[in-house]
Amino acid sequence: MSRGDQSDRLAEAASAAKAAEARGDDPAAAREWRRYRLIEDASRDPEELLAEGIALSVTALALVEP
Repeated sequence: MSRGDQSDRLAEAASAAKAAEARGDDPAAAREWRRYRLIEDASRDPEELLAEGIALSVTALALVEP
């Protein structure tokens, strides 16, 4: 995906999320913000995403330990 295409898709998702928020449609707003984050994450380094996921898993395990 090109940088311009990604920027356009991010802008579209943000606009849709803000419009849903303005309408009071929380489920649609949440869906559009989730789409925004997925588009944004698509350009991130896979190793960085993996490290972040591992760190979140470690934190989650620490929270459930007695």
